[in-house]
Amino acid sequence: MTQPRSKRRPTPRPRPRPPQGAVDPWQEPPPLPDLEPMMTPDDVPALLHSLGDPPMAGGKQLASYFTAVAERAAAVATALALSAELPAAPPDPSGLEPPA
Repeated sequence: MTQPRSKRRPTPRPRPRPPQGAVDPWQEPPPLPDLEPMMTPDDVPALLHSLGDPPMAGGKQLASYFTAVAERAAAVATALALSAELPAAPPDPSGLEPPA
């Protein structure tokens, strides 16, 4: 039920924001902070394993499919991140150089 116009509270009008200082779009930005090396996941399907097998017929087989999908997605994401020259993985403690 709506009230007559005379009894309604007036709606507050939005207040104009004060103008902010001008920004120079050609200004040199500050340097970016050093990035930590990208870490590759050790146990990708850990969360899936913690949930147990799916509660349906063929749950064990489905669990293996879900694990394979999670591992493949992690591998593709890691490959894309490395190919885009994101921060590299930590140095190998064995001292061997990865193949180019």
